[in-house]
Amino acid sequence: MIALQRLMTWLLKTVRQLTLNLFWLALWLFSLGVLTTYLLRWWPGDRLLPVRLMNYAMAWLLLALAPGFLIALVARRRWLAFSLAVPTLLIGLNYAPLFMPRSSVVLASAEPIRLMSYNVWGGNRDADRIAAVIKKQQPDLLLLQELDSSLADRLLPALADLYPEDHLYVAYVPRLEQAVLSRYRLTPLDSSRKKGKAQKVLVETPDGSITVWNVHTTSFRGWRWRHNEVARLISEDIATAEGPLILGGDFNTTDQTQTYRLIDHYLDNAHWEAGWGFGFSFPSPNRPIRGDLAVPSLVRIDHIFYSHHFLARSAATLSDSGGSDHLPIVATLRRVQ
Repeated sequence: MIALQRLMTWLLKTVRQLTLNLFWLALWLFSLGVLTTYLLRWWPGDRLLPVRLMNYAMAWLLLALAPGFLIALVARRRWLAFSLAVPTLLIGLNYAPLFMPRSSVVLASAEPIRLMSYNVWGGNRDADRIAAVIKKQQPDLLLLQELDSSLADRLLPALADLYPEDHLYVAYVPRLEQAVLSRYRLTPLDSSRKKGKAQKVLVETPDGSITVWNVHTTSFRGWRWRHNEVARLISEDIATAEGPLILGGDFNTTDQTQTYRLIDHYLDNAHWEAGWGFGFSFPSPNRPIRGDLAVPSLVRIDHIFYSHHFLARSAATLSDSGGSDHLPIVATLRRVQ
């Protein structure tokens, strides 16, 4: 009996030690894997699948890295703690600006322009809910994506009184399933499928004209196709633009990708300049994926960019999706005089 007890004690001790060793090994592999993948973002970059996955899950890695670092520190495993601290610090510093206080000084005297970008989702039939979300915000400029003709026939009339004291101007491109609605007079200029379902309009505001692009890049043809769409838009239009410009929509890419950096080289992101927190916009927790099962928003793939002619005053991700799988995003800009 005593021999059996000793055997059981030895087995339990062995299993416990083995489990602990496997835990430390897993932390080592995780930390080194994250650090290696992070460094590979510079070369070869998004061509590697692990890099692309990291670029979408970057913020969530902190949920494992930070506790792992603290556990290793308490256990006095210094080298493991160091290997976890490096990627934690790199990723933390990367997102730190989103959690820093912003300057309240506005060095622009023009009237503010409130923008809203909203992927209403092609499967959403609830025009009344969508209209309610939009009317609550009353954006001066509204960019809609995935607006098919059936939904447009019900939504656009529901928004006819969006501005009780002003006329509503609409530019709708059925083949792209996109629309731009404005408080100000607008003129449709161009539309293209080769630049990520890009709709171009000219908006005449009291402070001057603005070129506005409403974009929805591909989500099902892969990152390279999407990258080429954005690269074509940047090289042919954005890089050569001289006047005030706003670019918004569903880009299906996060702020950590090479595709995003193509845009960020020329334009500022309203959320990074005036927003707070990660601002995840997809998927919407308001729309259950099955039954009552819903997931929280995990990534930010909807963006509002602007040229140096503007300053961002505020930016936010709304909590009501109006039945869409995306949360709408809003921003308030001021024209620099």
